[in-house]
Amino acid sequence: MSVRRSQPALFSPGGGLPRGGVAWAWAFSRDFGIVLSVFGLYFLLRGAAPDRLDFSVQVTRVLVASERGLGVFWEPAIQEWSIRSHAVKEFANFVYAYLHFPVLAVVGAWLWTRDRQAFRFMRNVMFISMLFGLVFYWAVPAAPPRLLAANGYDLGFVDTVFGGDTSVSYAQPSLILNEYAAIPSFHFGWIAMASAAIWANTRNLTLRTLALGLTVVMTWAIVASANHLFIDMALGGLVILVSWRLARKIERRGDALREPRMFGAPDEVSAAA
Repeated sequence: MSVRRSQPALFSPGGGLPRGGVAWAWAFSRDFGIVLSVFGLYFLLRGAAPDRLDFSVQVTRVLVASERGLGVFWEPAIQEWSIRSHAVKEFANFVYAYLHFPVLAVVGAWLWTRDRQAFRFMRNVMFISMLFGLVFYWAVPAAPPRLLAANGYDLGFVDTVFGGDTSVSYAQPSLILNEYAAIPSFHFGWIAMASAAIWANTRNLTLRTLALGLTVVMTWAIVASANHLFIDMALGGLVILVSWRLARKIERRGDALREPRMFGAPDEVSAAA
């Protein structure tokens, strides 16, 4: 009698991590390769959105008027207080320019090694949010507050990142550059998503505190560098919330389709059991 040898599993039954260096490297490169490919397409489409300068400035003026009506137009005062110190201004610029994507990468890698299903879920949340973002960038472009003064509407904002007197460089290739993509703010939305991912996947108090701190510090840096209004960030958070719910529905539908089903009348099923 011949004995059939079972093939070694690529993934451990517990944590879902690949067994063996080659399998681990292949799975990691595949999963993050998909993410990077979608990112590349997203930024190309974002950069291809037509420049509608006058329209985008008017949109931001409407958003400012909305904040004034709600009594929350505090951004100029917060920025003025924040940039009194050159060191504090540089810190805000550094956080805005350099911590956004590294945080996403670190949290993504942490999720991947901890729970690949959680990684895929958060990846899907981001992918869905990209679709919403592209609709806004093409249909409702909005100028960041830092560009208002250059277009005749000086509301007290200072361009700290691109206005000189800083060692921070946030230059982007012209192919993906879009100066009028202020809404929704994914500098806020994606950091909030990363914070939510940390919170939902650990009970460690230190990590949860770090998660909250990430969102708080990025929110301040966004305002201190005059890159977004509060309402821009609120829209970014709303897009993430909607994307989260849609990703959860997709996940549940996929789980339902993968469940084994028994067909037949109830009596027949009972008899078969």
